[in-house]
Amino acid sequence: MQPEGFRIRLRVGITVMFLSVMLPLTALMTTILYNQNSRLAIQLAEHAMDSATADVVSGVASLLGPMGRVADLSVAFAKAEGDSVRRVEGLRPLVEILDKFPDIYALFFGFARDGAFYEVIRVPPPGSGTTLKGRNPPQGAKYALRVIDTVDGERVDSWIYITHWGEVVGLERADKATYDPRDRPWYLAALKTSEIATSSLHVFSSIGRPGLTLSRQLATDDGQVIAVFGADLSIETLSKVLADHKIGENGQVFILDEEQRLLGHPDPQRVLIQDGSHVEIAKAEDFSDPVLSGAVKMRAAGAGDRFRAALGPDGNEYFAAFSRFPESFGKDWTIGVIAAEADFVGPLRRASGMILVIGAIFLLLSSVAVVWASRLLTQPIRALTEETDRIRNLELDHDISVRSPVVEVQSLSAGLATMKTALRSFGAYVPKSILRGIIESGIGTEIGGERRELTILFTDIAGFTRTSESMAPEDVLHHLSVYLEGMSGAIAAHNGTVDKFIGDAVMALWNAPQHDPDHVVHACRAMLACRAATAGLNEELIANNYPPMPTRYGLHTGMAVAGNVGCRDRMQYTALGAAVNLASRVESLNKHFGTEMLVTGEVEDVIRDRFVLRPLGPVVASGTSIPILLFELVGALEGEPHAANPEDVARVENWRDAFSAYVDGDWAGAAARFGDYVARYSGDKAGHLLQARAKANAADPDHAEFALQFAEK
Repeated sequence: MQPEGFRIRLRVGITVMFLSVMLPLTALMTTILYNQNSRLAIQLAEHAMDSATADVVSGVASLLGPMGRVADLSVAFAKAEGDSVRRVEGLRPLVEILDKFPDIYALFFGFARDGAFYEVIRVPPPGSGTTLKGRNPPQGAKYALRVIDTVDGERVDSWIYITHWGEVVGLERADKATYDPRDRPWYLAALKTSEIATSSLHVFSSIGRPGLTLSRQLATDDGQVIAVFGADLSIETLSKVLADHKIGENGQVFILDEEQRLLGHPDPQRVLIQDGSHVEIAKAEDFSDPVLSGAVKMRAAGAGDRFRAALGPDGNEYFAAFSRFPESFGKDWTIGVIAAEADFVGPLRRASGMILVIGAIFLLLSSVAVVWASRLLTQPIRALTEETDRIRNLELDHDISVRSPVVEVQSLSAGLATMKTALRSFGAYVPKSILRGIIESGIGTEIGGERRELTILFTDIAGFTRTSESMAPEDVLHHLSVYLEGMSGAIAAHNGTVDKFIGDAVMALWNAPQHDPDHVVHACRAMLACRAATAGLNEELIANNYPPMPTRYGLHTGMAVAGNVGCRDRMQYTALGAAVNLASRVESLNKHFGTEMLVTGEVEDVIRDRFVLRPLGPVVASGTSIPILLFELVGALEGEPHAANPEDVARVENWRDAFSAYVDGDWAGAAARFGDYVARYSGDKAGHLLQARAKANAADPDHAEFALQFAEK
């Protein structure tokens, strides 16, 4: 016999093996999870900082962009109006602009000849903490019209307070005005360029508060400066953009100007240093917040634009990142982002501690469960062991009645029962003494923003704003909901995805998020289905004395990014890119051609053999410079759903006859053929457009223009 080695009971062995595996595995997994989550938390912090930087750039751009456009339009208006702009009535357009752009604080003209100054100021509301310097506007005043001009040889500073244009609530007048716009930073900055100029941070004379001014010179054709137009943006407005992008509980976002002053901070009151009546903008390194000033000092000392350091009096760890504004802003500004490490890693540490506690409880409960389960497992095994002892002793009189849910144990029990029965039968032929000898001897007789091609649809209800004014809001909501449900159903039925509703407009995508190899055709069928759905709705509306909802469609296919401005609380799957913008512009071209459904040449390349299309030639859409080929989708071919009716097919054939002469440059022939066409289809606006262009080109062939060009009104 072989010597006995180490022996252990099965129940104890199962428990020991479970604990010897689970204890180190749990510890290892907790460590890996903590380290991995720590890296993820740091990456999350860096991503949040980068996202905040991008959002701030976007937010500032969304403030300065409209202001630049206002400056361009105002200068163009002033140039067209001439001297009439230099009167109080000339301020009316500026009041209307302030009504539409609440972020702009003031709009004004400073005249080069004599320093006259005409300005519209948004009166700070009571309780805002900001007042007009030296003024006390009457209650209810919304705007102040400031006019500095010469009256009877004296420069007079006049203030007119209004609630809206035509309703004056107060007047003030001061003789011997000392303010000269020609000395101001915004005026001098505009003289250096013919484009939009952005001033450095300066204090507004009207409220004694800092801000920026976008200005542009108004000059004669020979370059003589007549005046400078300006638009003011207060530092409080910039601060609102930053306040919306806080990083964690203790982080902050701020903007530094060229002189490392705090151009923007979530708390604008802390940016100002007031010494009596004198107001200064705090330098970042002298700022009252030791965390912010410490980060700026470390960067100046060579720490780089990204670093991690202990900041503030408590020495807490912070992440700091500095990024310059894009060169397109024309200013050497810097965005600073500071995030507290504890805001991202602290919750992780607490969660890891909780995981350890929960893991310990889990191991304890698991150990109890393993002991209980091992007992259930070992009890039948022990019973079978006792049965084997009886078999060894040839105690074969009783049947084996051990039952177990474990397949192997039950199989073992059945096998022993069979063996016991066999031995009992075998014992009838072999003397038990011999059988016991064989058994006792142990000797047997044998052994887990993509880029892809998308088709984009934009729709809009023609004149919806105007027609809805005469309807009750409840009716507008009901009819618009029914309309959008019909549109969505038609789009979804043809493999499309409604990306968003924009008021009464719809933006839809094909080939995203699911791939669709026939996405262009499906999009065209969806447009026709939408038209059919809205036709039925419009009939019902008209029958019930409601205005119809005529819809315009624009479709384009091209490369875009599909995937998933400000102001962290409320993020939207969408598509981005030039192709999306072009689809929107194509939809708006319908109103120029009097059409319903327009598609681009890229769409026509795919569907020309499957749909009836009317070519409209090259068109330069608003906001673009490159002509695009434009087609009207009339209907599907005969035999297909939503097939074009014979009258429309005949109309397209007549059109193609005239259009071929237009394409060949036969201007006189094209004008004549389009004349015949519009005589037959007098309501076709596109025919009148091309007839007029053909006539103009025939009259001056040396300056003939093939492409139509439209600008937004």
